[in-house]
Order: sequence, then C-alpha cells, then structure tokens
Amino acid sequence: MNILGIDFTFFAVSDMQKSLTFYRDLLRIPLACLVHEGTWAEFEINPGTLVLGQGHGFTQPGGGMVALAVENANAAVEELEQAGIHALSPLGESAVCFWAIIADPDGNRVIIHQRKDK
Repeated sequence: MNILGIDFTFFAVSDMQKSLTFYRDLLRIPLACLVHEGTWAEFEINPGTLVLGQGHGFTQPGGGMVALAVENANAAVEELEQAGIHALSPLGESAVCFWAIIADPDGNRVIIHQRKDK
C-alpha cells in the first residue's frame, strides 16, 4: 500500500448550524457543499478538505483536530478573541511555527498555525 496524502479531515458535530456559523462565518472558510439534508458539509482548504458530519453513525463530537494555516497567527488569535473565541493554549512558538489552539462548538481542536518558512 502507498499512502498518497490526506483526502479530508472529518469532524463529527452535534449542531450543524452552530458549526457552519463557526467555520463559514467566523473563520471565513468557503463552504464547498452542504448535502444529505444539511447533515454533511465540505469546506475546500487547499490542498485538502474539511468535512463536518452530523449523525450518520459516526464518532461522537469533539474528538478531532486540524491545523489551519494563517498568514499572521497573532492577528488571527486577536480577531478570534474579539469574537469571543478564547484560545485553549496561548500563542506559542516553536523552531518552525507560531500556533494557538482553539475549539469549535463541539470541542474539536483547531490549531491556528503560521509556518515561519511561509
């Protein structure tokens, strides 16, 4: 077997409308499609896809994590704080990046991530 890459990251959610508000409206990620009577949403974030699913017998909400690349992690965290989203971990720095962790309405972890090498 040859693993070629990640096709999508999946988060189980308990309330699709709250999740759409968080990802589409607050984080401003374009919604690619909403299907299966509004219980499956896909957001294209090149080079991958973030999928949200409500129901379908999937895992319980709150168990996933995805890293979202941003141009300026500090500015992104400040904008989120102004919207009432508080970081679970303060803005951190490693040898290769700046990062902070927030949570969506179901507790799924979202890493706000800025690579130093752009």
